[in-house]
Amino acid sequence: MKIEWFYDFRIRIALIALIVLGGFGILIGKLYFEQVRRGSDYRERISRQTLRRIRIPGMRGKIFTSDLQTLVNNQGGHAAVFYPEEMRRPGRNSRKRTILYMEQAAAASADAIGRLNPMDRKKIAYHLNCFPGLPITVFNELSTAESARILEQARRFNGIAIEPDNQRRYPMHRTACHILGFTGRENPLSALDRKEYFYYVPDLIGRSGLEQVFDSTLPLPGAEGICGLRGSAGFELVQVDSLGFIRSSNVDYAPAADGNHLRLTLDSRAQRLAEEAIAGQRGAFVVVDAGTGAVRAMASSPGFDPEDCSPRITRTTYRTLLHDPNRPMLPRAYAGSYTPGSILKVLMALAMLENGVDPDEKIDCPGYVQIGTGRIRCALHSGHGPLNMREAIEKSCNVYFMVQGMRLGREKMLPVLRNAGIGEKCGLPLPHTAGIFPDARQKEKRTGTPWNAFDTALLSMGQGFIAVSPLQAAMYTAAIANGGKLLRPMLVETVIDTRGKTLYRTAPRIRKRWQVKPEHLQIVREGMYRVVHSPEGSGRRAASPLVDISGKTGSAEVGPRDKRHKNVWFIAIAKLRGRTYASAMMLEYGRSGGLDCAPRTAEFFEKWSE
Repeated sequence: MKIEWFYDFRIRIALIALIVLGGFGILIGKLYFEQVRRGSDYRERISRQTLRRIRIPGMRGKIFTSDLQTLVNNQGGHAAVFYPEEMRRPGRNSRKRTILYMEQAAAASADAIGRLNPMDRKKIAYHLNCFPGLPITVFNELSTAESARILEQARRFNGIAIEPDNQRRYPMHRTACHILGFTGRENPLSALDRKEYFYYVPDLIGRSGLEQVFDSTLPLPGAEGICGLRGSAGFELVQVDSLGFIRSSNVDYAPAADGNHLRLTLDSRAQRLAEEAIAGQRGAFVVVDAGTGAVRAMASSPGFDPEDCSPRITRTTYRTLLHDPNRPMLPRAYAGSYTPGSILKVLMALAMLENGVDPDEKIDCPGYVQIGTGRIRCALHSGHGPLNMREAIEKSCNVYFMVQGMRLGREKMLPVLRNAGIGEKCGLPLPHTAGIFPDARQKEKRTGTPWNAFDTALLSMGQGFIAVSPLQAAMYTAAIANGGKLLRPMLVETVIDTRGKTLYRTAPRIRKRWQVKPEHLQIVREGMYRVVHSPEGSGRRAASPLVDISGKTGSAEVGPRDKRHKNVWFIAIAKLRGRTYASAMMLEYGRSGGLDCAPRTAEFFEKWSE
């Protein structure tokens, strides 16, 4: 019995020992698994909890005129931001207590610097709903003293920080506003690199105009691989304590790279004078170098102040601009599409000459043309009498062009219109209109009626189913001036990096070379000269003792019968300081091109020549 009990006792001890050893073995195995196999994972998690990677946005490039006047630059400063994650209140009613905590911190900061508190519970709740993991900017443009006072509040409230705050500035305000556009903060939630940073300071990105089109790349031929206005981000790695406060900065650091600068072809004085010329009107004015296609001025009226849209456009401002009946956001110069009226007659004259019409043949103008049972009147209801081509251009006689146009036929007009770029985009590096080409199928598709003799008569004098932008009109006027070269408009002259090195230079480009006889172009230019310099010329108010100007007036009746109005035009060729310039001015709701546009164009060139 005793021996059996002894052996039985030893078995019990052995079993207990095995159980204990088994437990230690499991514990050792677990420790090995956690510390060795999963150690790197835990170390990474610890690193994430103690290190914060902060994104540093690059500075945007500047935009200058050709005479190096600053159109867009940056203004450095500081901003007070709250980090919601560091300000979160744990426990019951966490969200409500967090909102109250942030509201108190904003109020204390506002009192410290003597400003109005911009934050309320509604704004804070909205931010926490939409951007819970992102900092919220409370104050912008802080002085050094204000920054110091707000930092004192960080002793009482977690999550307050002072960060660099670069603001986009437009020192000339409304000047070239449509061309430049404006910027806004990028939405971090849609940013491709959002997951790479704990604290994400977003870039300023372009929202319209050059700011948008040249934001990250250059939409220019041969400029692939060259960065645009937006720089590339850097980062700072900082160490924080258990409460989220920075204990050590510059654990690791990579500086941000600034964006490239744009030097435009715009002349600052010409741009201001062009905008003054059409101020208070709805319209546009474009001036280009006829030899190179460089845009020296491109104004649209009315405009807006990009400063009101930066660093972000408020709902009130956006609604005001959007619902303004004058449409101040519309870049009429290159995105507006208008019936050209009589400024198209210079192209009609070329088409006639190229198809064998004798420029000296006289056509009698009784004041109207009878087409079937309908009549189309001339601008002079009593009639001009017998006129040749030069005289018809001079006096802008509708009858002459309708008679010759109907003899010629629509099909023979089209090649000249196509070569002039009507119905095609002109290559401007901004969203722009192609206009309307007088295609018979398109006309029937849009209006439901086929092309007829009435349409041909209207087209001959620049009315009916056709539309151009002021920029297109200026470009084909330049082609008449330079011997038949339809150029691509140049807006960006050079792209320059932050060290002043030229990365890209735009060269003049010929879009189309007109196959027209030089003597035919000369006849058209003679007619345009008579428009301005003849006592009976429709554009005689553009005559100037200071500048040699030739031109062509135009008036197009548009709109429904009960609300009919005129859009009036004047295209011009001007010789100034050894250069030849082409221009196009269009005003909505005008009287006539000769009364409204011709004198304004002359005044512009006279002032620019001073």
